[in-house]
Formats: sequence, C-alpha cells, structure tokens
Amino acid sequence: MKPKLICAPSIHLALLIVLVLVLINEGSIGQVPIGARPLGMGESFVAIADDANAISWNPAGLVQLRQQAINGMYTDLYGIGLVHSYLSYILPLTDQHVIGIDWSSLGFEDEELNLRDNRMNLSYGIRLVRQLSLGANFRYVSIDTILDGESLGPATGLGIDLGIYLEPISGLSFGIFGKDLTNTKVKFETTKREDIVAYRQFRLGASYQLTDSSIIACDLDDYLHLGAEQWFGSLLALRGGIIGSLISLDSPNSEETFREPISFSLGGSLKYGSLQFDYAYLNSPTLSNTHRFSMAFGFDYNPTLIDISSIQLRDVLTSFYLQYETPNPLSGELILSSKHDKDMAISVSVFVPGYMDNSTVVLENKTLLGNTSGQAAEKVRIPLALVLNQNVQELKGDLETEVEITVSYQYFGRTREIKRVEPITLRRMGKVAYRERLDPMVAFIDPDDTMIRSFAQAVSSTPVKIDSTHLDGLHQGNDSLLRAMQIFEALNAHGIRYEPHSETPFQSIYAKEYIVDVTTKYTQNLLDAADLWYIDSDGPFKEAKYPRDFLRTSGIGDCDDGTVLLTSLLEAVGIRTKLVDVGNSVFVMFDSRLTEKDIETLKISSGLFIKDNDRLWVPVEVTHYGKSFMDAWQAGINKFSSAALQDTLKLVDVHTAWDTYQRMHPSTKPTPIEPPPAEEIAMRVHQNLIELEELGEN
Repeated sequence: MKPKLICAPSIHLALLIVLVLVLINEGSIGQVPIGARPLGMGESFVAIADDANAISWNPAGLVQLRQQAINGMYTDLYGIGLVHSYLSYILPLTDQHVIGIDWSSLGFEDEELNLRDNRMNLSYGIRLVRQLSLGANFRYVSIDTILDGESLGPATGLGIDLGIYLEPISGLSFGIFGKDLTNTKVKFETTKREDIVAYRQFRLGASYQLTDSSIIACDLDDYLHLGAEQWFGSLLALRGGIIGSLISLDSPNSEETFREPISFSLGGSLKYGSLQFDYAYLNSPTLSNTHRFSMAFGFDYNPTLIDISSIQLRDVLTSFYLQYETPNPLSGELILSSKHDKDMAISVSVFVPGYMDNSTVVLENKTLLGNTSGQAAEKVRIPLALVLNQNVQELKGDLETEVEITVSYQYFGRTREIKRVEPITLRRMGKVAYRERLDPMVAFIDPDDTMIRSFAQAVSSTPVKIDSTHLDGLHQGNDSLLRAMQIFEALNAHGIRYEPHSETPFQSIYAKEYIVDVTTKYTQNLLDAADLWYIDSDGPFKEAKYPRDFLRTSGIGDCDDGTVLLTSLLEAVGIRTKLVDVGNSVFVMFDSRLTEKDIETLKISSGLFIKDNDRLWVPVEVTHYGKSFMDAWQAGINKFSSAALQDTLKLVDVHTAWDTYQRMHPSTKPTPIEPPPAEEIAMRVHQNLIELEELGEN
C-alpha cells in the first residue's frame, strides 16, 4: 500500500495540472465550456443564449426558445483521453416560463486512474417584461477518483448560477452570467473534508443582430471573447471567434510576466428540418487543438388547431410599394379556419427577407371563433400587407423571392406558430398596369422632384410680352394659362414627342374588368381597399417613364408618360391638375383660375374651357407634343366632349388621389437639365397668343 500512497498524490497532482490547464485555456472555472455553437464563436454567447446551450451560458435566455429542444455532445478534449459528454432538455411551459435540465460528464480513464466528474443542472428562466428576463441554475455535483481500483473518496455538492438577459431595442442584447455564486463546494464521504471545485465567476456579454442572418457578439471575464455568426438561408451557418487573455501570469523562475497567446475558433452548422449538427474547431495555445461536435433537435407537442386552406399571393408592383402597407388583397390573401372547439386569439405576420426591415403584423389578437358545430368550419379571409423598405428601389429587374407568413395563436398558455414560406415576385419600379381607373398613375407624378421643379420654374419665369389689348388681362393676378403655355412649348423645344409603345401601348395595360369581389367580408376593416384594387398586378405590364428620366432623355413616350411629365411640371409651379381618362387614352387638364367673367373680358371663347366644380379647366392632349399648345388645347376639348357623349369619361383629381397613392421615384442621382433658350419659348408662346386671339374674334 505504501507505494500506492506515494504514487497516488503524484498522479493525482499531474491530473489536476492537466485539468487546470484545460480550464484556464477554455476561459472557465468549473467544467469546460459546452456546445459546439458557442465555442465556434469564440465562447461569446452570454448575450445570445437562444438555443439549448443557454443552460450552460445564461439561463435567462431560455425564454427565447419557443419549442422543446434536446442538445447532445461527445468529444475527446485535446486528444488526451479526457472525455466530455453533455445532454440537455428544454421545456417551455408558457411564453414567460421555461424549465430545463442538463447533465455534463468529464471523465478520464486508463489502467491506473479513473476520474468521473458529473454535474446536473435544473434550470429555470422567466420573462419579466418583453425586454428583461432572469434565469437560474441549481446544480448537483458528483466527483469520484479511482486509483488502481480504489476510490480516493467520492464527493458531492451543490451550486447555483444566476443570469440576466436584456434586449433594450430589437437586435441589441446584453447578458450577465454569475456562475457558481456560492463558490461550489463538494464534501468527501470518507474524510468529510470540503473542497471548492468551482470559484465564483462573473461574465458580461453583448450581441448585435446585423441582419436577419448575421450576428456579432462579445463576452468579457478574465478573457476577451469575440465572435460572429452568418447563416446562409436556413440550411448552413459559418462562425468564427477569437479569445484573448486579459490577465498576466508569472513566468516560472523569472520575475517577468506573460499573457497567453490569442487563440481562435471556427465552426459551422448544418440544419435539416428540426435537426441541427454543429461543429467547432478550437485552436488551443497550450494544448492540442480540439474538434467539437454537437447535435440539437427541436420539437413540440403542437396540435395544429388552425387549418390554412389557401395562400393567395400576387406579384408586387414596387412602383406602388408604399401602398402595400395597408392590409389589402393587393398584397395577398390568407384563408384559414379553426379546428378547435374554443375561441382563440390569432395573429398573422408577413416578412420578405432583405426587402422588409421587420415583420408586418396584419392581424393582432383577433378572435377566431371555435368550431363547435362539428361540421366544416367557416373560412376566414385575411388580407395581407407588406411594409417594404427602400431596397426595392434598387432592383434592376424582376426578382423571384420568398415571403414568410406566420400564424400564431395561444394554446395552453403558450404561443404556437404555423409558418409558411411561399414564392413571390417583386417587379421592379417602373413596371405598371391599371385596372378600370387611373388613380394609381398619380404615384408617378412628383412635382417635388428637384429636377422637375427646377426645370418648371426656369421655363415659366420668363416674362411674356402680350401685344393684344384684351389678352393683356392674363397678366393681372393670373398667369396659370401663360405658364402652362410656356411649359408645354418648352417641352416641344426640348424634343419631347408622343409615340405609342411598340409592344405594350397604353391601351394594352389598361384593363376594363373589375375582377375583385367587393362584397367579400374580411376580418378587419380595410382602409379604402377598393382604391388599391385599381392596381393590376396580373399584367401585361409596360415600362412607364418617370418624369425625371423622360425629361432627361428628351425622347418619346406614350400618352401616360406624356401626361405624367406635363402634370408634374404644372403642379411644380402650383397649377392644379386632373387626369382625363377617356377610355383608350389619357391626358391632363388644369385649373385656369379664370372665371366666366374673366374670359368674357379677355374675349376668349367659352367653348375652349371645361366647367367643373365652378372652375374653368383647360384640357391639353399630350399626343400633340410637337404641335402648338393651342392645337393640343383644341384636341383636348374635342376628345373630352366625345368621351362625355359616349359615357367613357372619368376624371382623377390628382391631389385627392395622392391621399391614397404616394408619389415616389427610384433613388437615382439628380442631374441638372438645361432648359431650352428663353427666346425660343417666348416666340412659341407669342404664336399661341395670336392664335388664341383669332379664335376669340371668330
């Protein structure tokens, strides 16, 4: 026995040295860190703690788990026969309360020495408010060392951890983890001696969600831990991290101190359905490198109590992307029914990755009546909504992507979710089609565009010389007619011309059918829903010209392009406008601000004006670009009168339509547009005034 007594302390001491080296290298006191995912991120996980590893890193994060989870790991640490096994189980009780249990085993075994270190945690997490959660671990420790078949004394003890998880704003979170707060001790059965096996340690963490698929994190204890994670879709993740010591160590046989070299880690995940396989590679500065594998499985007892019978999505015309923020069948429609015999509160949200900053909640805590009849439940129609971000302005072409639709409901105190991922097409800005009315066209009319405003003000600011005595009254407090002449003739001089689109003329993108059933009952009131249905997402589509692009290119355009351009310029100098829809084409008319008494004094024929709401309006047929303003004016009167007789006439008040359709244009860089010479514009206006005077005399 004496040789054993001499040998035992030396072997035991050697093993303890190995363990201490391991613990120091891993940046932890107690057992080594657990989980391939945290290790792959340089052990920066305290402020993330959103999976089954949360027990070991911050139990306050347990409340982030929405389903039951099992996590397991087995590895040979540093290739020295030090085997580490781990198994955990998480059970959410409600949305605010989660419990968990885990088991961790660290063992070493050879012919002479057998070490077993087993620890079990009973964990609990609670969400106090949306931003703040707390958690605790209650630990049982069992240690036994066997040397040459004889136990050196089994020992047991208890420990406790506390954690805090704080998310002040979406995407930014902080964590505090107090581990082994009571300086975890074990008591040996044979000697009754108590030893501390894990000292109190505090760890701080912060993380930031850069995008929906990427996160960065930082933890701080005696080491600085930095890590990052990037997901590629829902299948693959890559991770990386570094660990650097913040404390100095004394050099053996020297008065100098040193710090451990920086170590790094790499890792990744593969996910298939509810299974996730994690891997981490840890570069140790003092021992052999370690490969860590773990597997997680998420599941839930979640009887499907809602039947989604149909998801109807339509192409999104990003030319009107702000209009999709209102729940409306324009964005799509969800049809569902209850499979439960009790009423449930349901919520519905929609998300398009990359083109929405956050999920759009289209229905929140709406009561879905229970199915008590035993027959087929009544189907409920829920219009969707899409709060798209400005990334849609950057689309160079149509994009086929996906939309995530989530239906959530309460069952046994927990929020259950049904997720569907459906294909959807985003059509780039400029593509357009209309149905029955032209109200959506006003989204293209933007008088606040700096390029449009500067051009309109420049060409309409030149004084006009009027030779006619009675027409001189146009200068007396009212120059809308003169300014409109100047703008139209400036466009003529600038080279703007009308020509129908060769493949998709205006008539081909203006359908006359009204295909939406306006009698359909929905779960909530829709804001001016019928107005939004005038946007046709079924096509065929045409490439509409934005005013700034049409003006910059000095080219040709269809009647809708010419109308949008002229209307934008008129509105830019304060002239009120309306769109004139005559069925197979469109043009513009503007408020002349003249009264019937004014035109009698000016000796202008009343037959040139349209009386609407006690105002005298001037119609301008934009298909007459290249001809004089007076030609366009008279053509507009003729076409207006003909459409009124045939009952194909509709008027769209631009300002009223703007209440529904917000004006916008792609985020292109404004460039100055040189207006035509003032002398040429003045000459053209002078010819129009002569013709106007002659018409009055006749």
